[in-house]
Amino acid sequence: MNKLENKLLKHYIGYVEERDEYQQGIINETLTTANLYTFYLLTICMLVSLIFDSINHKLTFGTFAMFFIQQFNAYYILIKLRKSGVDKTEFDDNATYSTQLKKSKKQTIIAAIQWGFSMLVMMEYIFPTLLGERINIGLFQIIVWICATLFFGTSCYIIAKSKLKKVDND
Repeated sequence: MNKLENKLLKHYIGYVEERDEYQQGIINETLTTANLYTFYLLTICMLVSLIFDSINHKLTFGTFAMFFIQQFNAYYILIKLRKSGVDKTEFDDNATYSTQLKKSKKQTIIAAIQWGFSMLVMMEYIFPTLLGERINIGLFQIIVWICATLFFGTSCYIIAKSKLKKVDND
């Protein structure tokens, strides 16, 4: 942790002297949990704000600011974890690696279906209703969302698979 981050952490948490390893672990765990809750609450607030913006037919600074903060947080964490290499999971044997690969495939299929369904409902039903437009869902829209779901699921699987590494012990 650099000097500025250490200073900000001391000010944010409210301590003067250095903390021992146990205390630092508790602080990090608490900050991690708070960050997770804040991320999801910010997502919900951003969606509600976007709905109100859609009703009023204008995009407000608040919606944009929440989106920017959320994206900054997500990319910061992604980049830091990737640079440190802690996002990778190593496996010594083929059985465990194969099991985890199957688990990842199942998780990405479920995530893709959830994402595709929620996007279909939001974009084709909720937003047109809020905007006072006619709901117009046809075969073309369903095919578009199925293709988008397949692309999203495939991308998620490729990313998940790249985080799994088979280690050969020679």
